[in-house]
Amino acid sequence: MKLSFNLKLSQSLKLTPLLQQSIKLLQASQGELNQLIEDYINDNIFLELEEDSQNSLSNRSNFNSSKEASYENDYSYELFDTETKNQTLKEYLIENLSIFSFSDRDQIIFLILIDSINEDGYLIEPLEKILEIMPFEPKAKLEELEKILKLIQDSSSPGIGARNLAECLALQLKIINGNKELINRSLKIVNESLNLLGNKNYNLLKNTLNCSDDELAESIKLIKSLNPKPGLVFQEIQPHDFIKADTKVEMFNDNWEVSLVEDNFLKLKINEDYRDISTKGSKEIDKELKDKYQEAKWLIKCLQERSITIIRVSRAIMANQKEFLEKGKLFLKPLILRNIAEELDLHESTISRVTTNKFIHTPHGTFELKYFFGSTIKTNNGSDLSSKAILFKIRELVKNEDSKHPYSDEHLSKLLKKEGIQIARRTIAKYRIALKILPSNQRKI
Repeated sequence: MKLSFNLKLSQSLKLTPLLQQSIKLLQASQGELNQLIEDYINDNIFLELEEDSQNSLSNRSNFNSSKEASYENDYSYELFDTETKNQTLKEYLIENLSIFSFSDRDQIIFLILIDSINEDGYLIEPLEKILEIMPFEPKAKLEELEKILKLIQDSSSPGIGARNLAECLALQLKIINGNKELINRSLKIVNESLNLLGNKNYNLLKNTLNCSDDELAESIKLIKSLNPKPGLVFQEIQPHDFIKADTKVEMFNDNWEVSLVEDNFLKLKINEDYRDISTKGSKEIDKELKDKYQEAKWLIKCLQERSITIIRVSRAIMANQKEFLEKGKLFLKPLILRNIAEELDLHESTISRVTTNKFIHTPHGTFELKYFFGSTIKTNNGSDLSSKAILFKIRELVKNEDSKHPYSDEHLSKLLKKEGIQIARRTIAKYRIALKILPSNQRKI
């Protein structure tokens, strides 16, 4: 049977056990994959690890060549993670896709929306801006995005998909069962008077709510029990953890080339000591043993297909990011899942699985493959700029500011405008929050 990773997620799709396993292997991180392989070896006598194996696949891929990728055993990377975000949250959201009976159109909206959700759990791009990059005819309407966003919020951990702190806290309050008066009062605070709470202006807050000291204290206690960054509960990679790259990109003969970091992959082969028993007649061997032999061959083939898919996707992404490779993060080209899916004739859900928790080492650091996807911002000269490039630009501006006179969001907006980048103050604020940068009044020394 020919394995295919071009899988569409829908409720109508009946997943066979083998298909379920192929999906599991495809979306697994390197650590998860190696654990799965060890479990297979312990459960199947026909499987064993290769020693100093030479992968038959081709490892090198040239962007300027039509040749298929080739592989050669090379060095491995075990690098301190300074450039990646843990995407366990995104993996969780992608898994939620299977619970909805979405059309292809709604699937694309879903995937683009969750790609704009940061590690804290916030939607960092305004829906109006996301609407501009929707690849549809007829064009998508704002109502479509709002509908899908509400489904994301309702089906996820409370607070995920919020567009600001107030909405994040409100989403959590709305699912609490208990004292309705307390909940409604607390909702009124987060929706209308969160600034008063943040500034600890309790007297004015009490007067605004027309409540007693005890009632106000009760609401404050409830609000403080909520999680302002609900996405972080999914985070597994900590500052002292290390990332092993799945692929690497480097200059070779004046061309940027992508290759697998094979030393980081466990490789399987059929155990020669047991191979012969699989060829005996059906009377001499029971069905269970024959099934194990077929399973072993299927797994080896599946892992080969997985490697091919990862290298194909990595190569396609990097082929679109030559300026980034040569000049740095400010020159990231905006990509959406559909760009790569159409180029490789794969489904968006496949690209999403392949790029989640798979890492590539570049001249500018080690990044999750999904890092290279994001929304588009138009510059004054008509060119497109990745939102991640904007995030990087804001971070650099703040880094180099005068600490005695830090830039306000409005000032940052004007500085970017001078460089041909039109971004509203409100959007700057959202980007700043995504970067965990304090407001200017709190950065002043």
